[in-house]
Amino acid sequence: MTIRRDGGLFALCVTLQGCVVGGLALAARSGSTPSTVVAGLALSFVPYAGAIHFSRSVTSKRALDLVAIGTALLFGAALLFAPPLLSDDLYRYLWEGRVWLEGLSPYRLAPDDPALAHLRDDLWANINNKPLGSIYPPLSQLMFVVAQWLGGTAWTLKLLALLAHLFSVAVVARVCTERKASLALALNPLLLSEAALNGHFDILCGVALLIAAWALSRHRFAQAAVAVCAGVGLKVVGLVVLPLFVRRPKVLVVTGLGSALLLMPLVWSRAPLSPVSGAGQFATRWRGNESVFAVVDQLSRQLLESDSADLVARWVVAVALLALCALVVYRRVPPLRATRALVWALLLLSPQVHPWYLGWLLPLEVAAGGAAGLVWSAAVLCAYAPLDRWVAEGVWDMPLWMQIFEYSVVAVVLILDPQRPSFDRPAPEEQFPA
Repeated sequence: MTIRRDGGLFALCVTLQGCVVGGLALAARSGSTPSTVVAGLALSFVPYAGAIHFSRSVTSKRALDLVAIGTALLFGAALLFAPPLLSDDLYRYLWEGRVWLEGLSPYRLAPDDPALAHLRDDLWANINNKPLGSIYPPLSQLMFVVAQWLGGTAWTLKLLALLAHLFSVAVVARVCTERKASLALALNPLLLSEAALNGHFDILCGVALLIAAWALSRHRFAQAAVAVCAGVGLKVVGLVVLPLFVRRPKVLVVTGLGSALLLMPLVWSRAPLSPVSGAGQFATRWRGNESVFAVVDQLSRQLLESDSADLVARWVVAVALLALCALVVYRRVPPLRATRALVWALLLLSPQVHPWYLGWLLPLEVAAGGAAGLVWSAAVLCAYAPLDRWVAEGVWDMPLWMQIFEYSVVAVVLILDPQRPSFDRPAPEEQFPA
């Protein structure tokens, strides 16, 4: 009787989430404000949590994995043709794909460069930061080119992002023993919206890190190296795993060289300090929705009282991250635990945390059976609070109280989560199937 009741509640929760997602798509297409869509996303976390809880009624892991993939495809399809109200990044993605197909380089030529004036149209008009060159590594650029080649419309790029999401669900289902992992990833409202609504590919970075951790746990160092390079080639974040190769010097050198080659285009076409260098500007100036970095930056300003305080704060958090990497190596923390903890540290120390950056973390989080990252994926919707004013007035003003609220929630769940990230070496455990 209990199994039957739980099965009915599971079906009800999945259906309710599907209805909310469908309503979001209709609202976006009818011209609703971004805040309306964000409120709907927040609401969808309620049936999402219920679906995860009552999925215990599905006794077969294989059946649950199939349900996860099928529902993610269905829910994502509902969002494909809705306008990307929460981010305009996909317009730059399509623009840079077009520039490559014209035989030119978006690393060298910013969108407002006169040499690209003949390409300007509605797509160009929607791009942000037009004076800056590209900040995206080569593998991301490849995705942009494919999307442009397939038609160059918003829905083609979003379809590729949705397929990337489905691929990540399939990988999690394959490599994880955690029974609910695939469903928790597949139906996560943030990930669904970032892929099928906004066209972000960050989930591929997360799955690359998960594959690297899985391969390292199997001593498959070549596969791990390829996965790390893929993470670097997609969004640079793969560099955080490089310290895990330190006890294998040859693999470390090969992986480091491969990563360096993938990052070369970011600095080859433009010097990092060039005002047109997107990578240089991002590394030295960009910030938003930060947590620990905001504290470090405030302390730096009080101590230094100079314009260099922000740069000093960036160096401090970079050194702190390197120290944590050294701690992981010293304590021989197992790969999954180490990778997850380092990505958590990277996000909490970063001066910029966009909601879609949680795509780097969530595959590792569900594989480890953690809950804190899933709660953060709901709390991070606070970062979209300034969108309405940004659309109306072009002003981005994140309320401080909302930022404090977001990270207070994250701090509480980190303390309470029994599977919280840690740099300790646990008792031997198997988190991946043999």
